[in-house]
Amino acid sequence: MQQALEELQRAIQHALALGLGRAGGLEPLRDALRALQPHDALAPLADGVQAVLDTDDARVQLDVLTRLHYACGRLLTRLHADALPTLSADALHEPTRRVAAVVLPSSRFPPTREGNQAPSVPPAGRGNLQEGVLESFARLFRGEASLLETLPAVYAHLQAWQPDQPLLPMQLALAHYGTAHIAIERLRALGTDGLQAVIQLAGSKSPAVRLRACELLLEYDAPKASAALRSALPKAPRALPLMQKLRARPDLHEVLLKDGAPTLEQWLSALGDRRQYHQMLQQTEVQIMLLPPNAPALDALLQKVHALAFNEYESWRMLARVPHERTTQTLLAHPEWLRSQWYEHFLATLDYRLIPILRSIHPQFWREQVRQIAQNLPDAAFLTDALRGHPDLVKRFGEPAEVAQSRN
Repeated sequence: MQQALEELQRAIQHALALGLGRAGGLEPLRDALRALQPHDALAPLADGVQAVLDTDDARVQLDVLTRLHYACGRLLTRLHADALPTLSADALHEPTRRVAAVVLPSSRFPPTREGNQAPSVPPAGRGNLQEGVLESFARLFRGEASLLETLPAVYAHLQAWQPDQPLLPMQLALAHYGTAHIAIERLRALGTDGLQAVIQLAGSKSPAVRLRACELLLEYDAPKASAALRSALPKAPRALPLMQKLRARPDLHEVLLKDGAPTLEQWLSALGDRRQYHQMLQQTEVQIMLLPPNAPALDALLQKVHALAFNEYESWRMLARVPHERTTQTLLAHPEWLRSQWYEHFLATLDYRLIPILRSIHPQFWREQVRQIAQNLPDAAFLTDALRGHPDLVKRFGEPAEVAQSRN
């Protein structure tokens, strides 16, 4: 088992270092998959690898690979400690549970609420499914229940959700990185019938909900969706997943880019020291995130990092602050630097797909870190941290904070 995990870890690092779109980049994952398949306990990891191989969407691949990389490291640590785990529901910590839940949600949860026998899901016939799911969310946000314990109730409720029903459960699901995929799948399944609900979600109190609603609005062709985006984008967090999707919509770039502002190329041509470098990142973060991975300006930026850094540590610190997936891939390929730079990279990208690794590195946060997260991307996954000693920051989390506090 240890050999299979190590092979998978090397394959992930190879894929991320070479680039997900490069020829041959995913080939080592096929070998790793064959090594995993004889081990029943590693079936969720094998499912994740297969999901990566079955899709051409680089965002999905990066999302799953980051979780697989974390799971490998966690399991290898346990193996080295002679505490051999299995991938049962109770054996893994929160981010690793997310791997199993995200890859194959249909195999973890029943297709209908009537078929769900989990005790945490109230029977639909009693008319209290709404209250049950709200209580499940409240316990999750307060840290009284794990994500894995919460998912069945959320899945059962949202699978039956209709646009004429209260929007709050959708808002709560979209607010948390671990439940957002369930809400997104349901809204996509509704097609144009769900458009008005998505527009309403884009005006939520929670910045995390506004962010994911904007991502969903980009999937609609209707003029109504584009109009809603022009209104919602300025109020959404500047997060890398959203900017990656916006690359295909140049007609919306003007909403986020200031007229007459210096371009990244102009900044680079005048860049002379590290102070100017950090100023440049603040002024051009949106421009950088909108760049495709093969953009010459991005190559020039990364070359500047190496030219300006006075030692290796400084080079990694400067690199981690570049808000682009190429930096993410570089950090994942160098785990010796990942622990010290991951928090800063998360703040730079606001990429909620990186939260599982962040939580594994930082089980707890300092007050300043909680403040930075609450100001920039108050995903409900961090609400528990705010509730534990930072009451002045709780309001930033929007609807999840209201639910968590109203049920104390």
